[in-house]
Amino acid sequence: MAAPSSAGEILDKFQTDYQTAINSGDYHPFVWPYRAFGPYLLLVYLLLPPTQSRAVHLARYPIFALIIYLSVTAIRECTSPAVTVGYGIGLLNAWTILWSATLLIFNDGRKDYQRIERQERPYVPQENDNDETLLQNIQGETSALDGSTMEGLKSLHPMAEVPQSTITLADDPETDYTEVHADQEPIPSASPNQTYVWQSLPNSFLHRLDYVLDLITNFRGLRWTHQCPLNTLPPPPHIRSSLPPPSPPPSFPPTHYPTRLTLFTTNLRTFVLNALLLDTLKYLTSHDAYFLTSPPRSTPSPFPYPHSTRLLISLIFVYSSLLNIFLLAPLLLSCTLGPTIIGAHASPWLYPSYFGPLSSIPEKGIAGLWGGWWHQLFRYAFESAGEFTGSRILHLPRKTPAGAAVRVAVAFCCSGILHACASHTVPGPRTSPWSGSFAFFAAQPVGIVAQRAVSMWLKNQGYREAIPWWARRAGNVLVVVAWCWVTGPWIADDFAAGGVWLYEPLPVSLIRGWRGEGWWRWGGEWVRWYDGGRWWKSGLVFLGG
Repeated sequence: MAAPSSAGEILDKFQTDYQTAINSGDYHPFVWPYRAFGPYLLLVYLLLPPTQSRAVHLARYPIFALIIYLSVTAIRECTSPAVTVGYGIGLLNAWTILWSATLLIFNDGRKDYQRIERQERPYVPQENDNDETLLQNIQGETSALDGSTMEGLKSLHPMAEVPQSTITLADDPETDYTEVHADQEPIPSASPNQTYVWQSLPNSFLHRLDYVLDLITNFRGLRWTHQCPLNTLPPPPHIRSSLPPPSPPPSFPPTHYPTRLTLFTTNLRTFVLNALLLDTLKYLTSHDAYFLTSPPRSTPSPFPYPHSTRLLISLIFVYSSLLNIFLLAPLLLSCTLGPTIIGAHASPWLYPSYFGPLSSIPEKGIAGLWGGWWHQLFRYAFESAGEFTGSRILHLPRKTPAGAAVRVAVAFCCSGILHACASHTVPGPRTSPWSGSFAFFAAQPVGIVAQRAVSMWLKNQGYREAIPWWARRAGNVLVVVAWCWVTGPWIADDFAAGGVWLYEPLPVSLIRGWRGEGWWRWGGEWVRWYDGGRWWKSGLVFLGG
């Protein structure tokens, strides 16, 4: 049978195979909300009012077991003809298990976390206060406190009891930050009678709902006690001064956005330029059979040095696709909805860049590639899994070589499992979840440890100091390039086999439209209603576009 000659033919075949699998009962469609009960169980449990009940504390274990069952069932049974939806079924369900483990097992999500929120200082009556002044100040104590506008810290801090009636998460649009020069810190117009506190699980339901939703969806922990230390911002000075102890600076200072206007213009410019890059990459991949029909890498290519060129295109395509998704958060949430609608969640320093500086690679090699430059979206969950395994299962101290190696290995294996599950649920029939995606991530600790071992040997032998700094940095870059050249095909080939590169990142293609291949790229049926025979099994099925 001849291989399909275009992306359209391959996607049509995905649709045919999908319908055949559904009709035969081999697979089931991913029905929302029926197949998404796992995250809802996590939400409902964390939403329970604060209590010292041992039964509530122990209930997290059977709830987590049920989440595992529901998520694993969805991964095993569900598929989609759309590449993005299929990949998401595996990735998001595996992530649901890991993130639930982080909030329920590795930590206690109801007790271990605190968020920075703004509080009105209790008013102390003065001798010369008249009745009107006293009434105004008492009313001010119960007015809004925004739960907000700041980054969390990396360490836990004690927090005094805060009257629930004086806390709110609604940000007052009038209490925004004064526009200043781009190189200056914004000056808050908040009242001097306000302070910032570490808020634990609130008593008020509406307050608790916002608090828990933020905890569940804020993977990097911005403005929480578990905030990722890389590529994030510390709280502004006027907030740090209210919090004991002072906030440490981030390891890699990211881009600072003093105002929402700066956030908007910077990210919009990046979004437009990145969209042009994505359009170019999509055009290039649509003319190479490797990215279309998932053949072996020996397939003829229109590019010189096919192995290296395809790897480079794959890397840039992944980076550009993720960047496009990441940029939507500041543009839609902070800049479009703004503080009038989402309150403190629109504060500009809650949206630092996801990727770190490229200088991390020449400085630290493979460790810098993953620990400094690449996005840190899932880092806290990976680290929590590694810490739980190292300290509570194997009882290995963190600073010992064995303890550090176990923690790093577990973190990368977790990432490998996420991507392997995604590889399992994509519509492409020839994926290699374990020998492809998982093996790629599981091998990264080997490269990190090997490079560090060589570096330590050079240092102990007295050779490293004799090597010029520029040569050491160039050597780190060469090691990263060589390592990716060897291990990169494992995941790149798996992406190609699953049809990942067939997705359309943009609704309009300037390049393909200009070349007569069509301007509008999205179409088809995006969503349909599915009747599962029972009301709880019926819902929406997402088919992409």
